[in-house]
Amino acid sequence: MRRTSERVSRAAGPVGDIEGIDARTGLRLLAGLVDEVVWLDHCPAVSASFQPEPVWLRHEPVSAWQPLPAPPAGHRPDPPDPRRVCVSFAPEHGDNARAWARTHGYRLLAPDPGVTAWAADKISATRLFAEAGVPVPPFVVVPATGREPAEAYWNGRWQRAVAQRAENNLLGRGTVLLDGPPDLRACLEAWPGEPVKLSRFAPGVSLTVTACAGPDRTVVSAVSHQLVGLPELAASWGTHCGNQLVGPDDLAEGLYGQARTAAYQVGEVLRGRGFRGVFGLDLVEDGGLLRAVEVNPRFQTVVSLVQAAEGAAGLLPALGLHVLSFLLPALPSPAAGPLPPGLRHSQLVVHARTAAVVRRPAPTGRYRRDGRAVTGPVPGPPVVSRLAGDEALWWAVARSGPVVAGQELALAQFPQPVAGLLPRPRLLPGASAWITALAPDAETDDTQHPGDELPPLRMDEQRMREAGRHAVELVITRMTTPGSRPPCHAPSPAALRASLDEPLPEHGTHDLPGLLDQVTERALAEATRLDHPRCFAFVPATGNFPAVLADALASAYLSVPGAWLVGAGPTQVELTTLRWLKTFLGLPDSHGGLLVSGGSMANLTCLAVARDHLLDGRPQPHARLYCSSQAHPSVAQAAHLLGLAREQLTVLPPDDGLRLDADVLAERAGRDRRAGLRPFAVVATLGTTGTGAVDPLDRLADVCQEEGLWLHVDGAHGAAVAGTPRGHHLRDALGRADSLTVDPHKWLFQPYEIGCALLRRPELLPETFGVARHALDQGYLRPAHPAAPAGEEVNLSDHGPQQSRGLRALKLWLSLKTFGAAAFRRAVEQGAGLAEYAAGLVEAHPELELVTPPSLGILTFRHRPRDASAAWDADAAQAHISRRVCAEGGAVLLTTTVRGATVLRMCTINPASTRADVAHVLDLVTRYGRET
Repeated sequence: MRRTSERVSRAAGPVGDIEGIDARTGLRLLAGLVDEVVWLDHCPAVSASFQPEPVWLRHEPVSAWQPLPAPPAGHRPDPPDPRRVCVSFAPEHGDNARAWARTHGYRLLAPDPGVTAWAADKISATRLFAEAGVPVPPFVVVPATGREPAEAYWNGRWQRAVAQRAENNLLGRGTVLLDGPPDLRACLEAWPGEPVKLSRFAPGVSLTVTACAGPDRTVVSAVSHQLVGLPELAASWGTHCGNQLVGPDDLAEGLYGQARTAAYQVGEVLRGRGFRGVFGLDLVEDGGLLRAVEVNPRFQTVVSLVQAAEGAAGLLPALGLHVLSFLLPALPSPAAGPLPPGLRHSQLVVHARTAAVVRRPAPTGRYRRDGRAVTGPVPGPPVVSRLAGDEALWWAVARSGPVVAGQELALAQFPQPVAGLLPRPRLLPGASAWITALAPDAETDDTQHPGDELPPLRMDEQRMREAGRHAVELVITRMTTPGSRPPCHAPSPAALRASLDEPLPEHGTHDLPGLLDQVTERALAEATRLDHPRCFAFVPATGNFPAVLADALASAYLSVPGAWLVGAGPTQVELTTLRWLKTFLGLPDSHGGLLVSGGSMANLTCLAVARDHLLDGRPQPHARLYCSSQAHPSVAQAAHLLGLAREQLTVLPPDDGLRLDADVLAERAGRDRRAGLRPFAVVATLGTTGTGAVDPLDRLADVCQEEGLWLHVDGAHGAAVAGTPRGHHLRDALGRADSLTVDPHKWLFQPYEIGCALLRRPELLPETFGVARHALDQGYLRPAHPAAPAGEEVNLSDHGPQQSRGLRALKLWLSLKTFGAAAFRRAVEQGAGLAEYAAGLVEAHPELELVTPPSLGILTFRHRPRDASAAWDADAAQAHISRRVCAEGGAVLLTTTVRGATVLRMCTINPASTRADVAHVLDLVTRYGRET
């Protein structure tokens, strides 16, 4: 076991997890050297984190970013006093700190401006790193003048690059991520007359090491995870957005030691140049090696976190170490030890994304949060190490009034991490809730500048790229964290109204990334997560990444596969996708159809054609449509919309297997016909919603052929199984059906919405829906070009009820091209097999009973305690289990009714679901069932 603090001799490198000077020794020395130390900055976080707070330390709100108050009339500068000193965040950025020190007679303890400028320059810093023996990402320097074309500087082996201006601290506007020579060309045009450093992009995690160059040695303190370019907080990719403390065990093996050694080596070079005081070294992980990015030769905001760690380790806070580095010829003996366990404080810097006017900033103080409700300031010291888990410190930086893009608005500090240890993480939900609650209201500065006017409803290219990249990050975060929060989530209407209802926004905002965050966090995430691996309710959609991109592309291109003249390419994509779908299901190539919004619309489309074909398209009070009581409600809706009265839909009882009984159908249709009625269509189901039952399709096809009835198969869920070996026996019957519904947003894993209507005689579609048939003006949208030979052009707007149609096909097209049909077959097989595995567990458990066997990835079952009394209410027990699983079990499991009894239903088609997920949920069922 390592001791919390241990005396060590002077070493040729950093020692321990965190290094410094013993706190008692340092405070005793400071008390003998100074009467007063003043921290000069717009934010007092650094002086407040110096604990225990000494009587000689205070804060003055002096910074380079705010005007220095004029001294009183007749004021004379105080005489210099060597025992009164002040320390500034960045005195080289303006004259305010030096002016304040002269006016009030303080000695400013700041490093030499020349050395500071040399180290802070991102280009000259490469020479510093070379002298220190610290590696950097491969780079080239683009000269200020006499530049070659951008392509001459771009390394073709680099997938991405980072361009940096030499000057430091440019409010995030000095660092840009580039995807290729066009981006570099735009960057060089924006930065004329100055050198630019172009480095290979290193994709790893970013770290900051805080250290102090003393008179005789470099002292290396804590390491933190640097949060850069968080879209929730900053306007640009390169903006510093905060830090969170890390320990050796948080990082890959060896990285913590690499970071501290690099800081020591850089500090020794700085000392040799005459530099004194605290500095920060920024590093990035690149293939297991840390590479230096830049030096911040000044105090950083992270020092307030570092001082909390130093205090917990019994070390003198960095501000005190900085003062001693200027006042002593040699530092006292070093003390070092482990980073205190569990000390992982964090902080976020909130920036203005755009030029704006700040209204009503939250005052500095300690705040407490309960859900989304934040109260404060509340009593308590403004010290991050003394925060409770539901508290945060809020340091207001900006005042009411105008701010520029990138300007700091506030600093928020937390007692726990705010993001995952990733290269560019998303904020954890709790941290986002804090920022949403406390970030100051800001109205966009709509001042127009010459040359920057855009047409209405247009954005400049840079803002589109920033928002687009942010949107992709949101998508990736969503799709790579399926289990990040409980899946069952249905907030109250009142809570959602409070969060989302607002007046019509008369004026917009430049902060599109912020709006994306807002709607993601407050609306899109406020729903049950159907793609969660333990969501076994409904027929869960899962989606896939290529499909998401497809929807975005289709929207951008305004793709309308309606009239060939308008959307020829999109139309062909849909026709090709329909052909692939027919091939997947084993249907004849002569089949055809179109893509619609979902199964409900597909059922309506197919039954509309059946009505027109068999009933001459006129109201027929004697017409009869048949289905089972297990059919989907959309069948009854379709009948209603087609003008059929409720009594014209004949709902037949199912057989013992919950299927439509072909013999009962034949008898009823014959009886109706003899009674003078006109049977015209039957709806069979391939995969009922409740139990996954499959109607006897071959026998029903025989009956329909004998009776002259239209056979429609609602295969919204189950038709996809025909694409796998276990479903090949269904193909002949599907080929005999007059029409078929398929829902790719179910068992073909597409995001909503995409359904499909397929017909054995697709030429009947335009007979029902053709625009020419329904046109009120025969000249409506008549093409201005000569018609192509018949049959070559396809106007899908003639094949269904929609004229303006989105390109739903592209998501399925791109998914099939990306993954291949074999991957879809495996995913379908996996879901069906998982249901069989679940059924096996149910049958083997003494407290569970299988109600319906697994079919198409669906099974139903009940919990029944072994010692159930005669008064035990089985239906109430299943409902109780479902409520408990959803509310507390981290899963979604709902009930259905089978033969009048309430049962639990499980649908296992999510490819991300595992046997462990199934077993876990069944364990929950038995646990909560024993409560009944």
